[in-house]
Amino acid sequence: MSTRLTARDIDSQDFTRKMRGFDVDEVRLFLKAVSEEAERLNLENGTLSEENATLKSRLEDFKERERTLQETLLTAQRMSEDMRERSKAEADLLVREARVKAERILAQAQDQLQAVENEIGRLGLERDSFEGRLRAMLEEHLALLDLRKQEKADQESLRFMRRRSTTDVG
Repeated sequence: MSTRLTARDIDSQDFTRKMRGFDVDEVRLFLKAVSEEAERLNLENGTLSEENATLKSRLEDFKERERTLQETLLTAQRMSEDMRERSKAEADLLVREARVKAERILAQAQDQLQAVENEIGRLGLERDSFEGRLRAMLEEHLALLDLRKQEKADQESLRFMRRRSTTDVG
């Protein structure tokens, strides 16, 4: 038989009677037992089919969740990579800006150093000039003092000679 048997099919099955056939009541009892077992199996099969459908549905839910989680993970990885790349680009930019600023500050410092060195050179020349003028002025004053001393000595000599000549004359 290619069709599925139900408990009702088994229960209502009639067999043709032949001579020396089976005990009808015994066959009927057996068919009844088979019918009840088939009914139980059909109910169990229905229950298992429902559980199977529920499990398949849950499995699809889990598969969908897994797909969602994988997509979320991929999105998070992409975002993380994008953030990493942006952070690296920002860091590179900050480093370049810092280098440019450092080079500018270094150039300014070198300019200031050159200006200070120039000023030191100018002040050295000015000091040398001042020392030369001061030396010349001191030498001039010393010469004047020597001249004055000489004049005083000459005046003293002249007075002494006058006194002598007045005392010699007199």
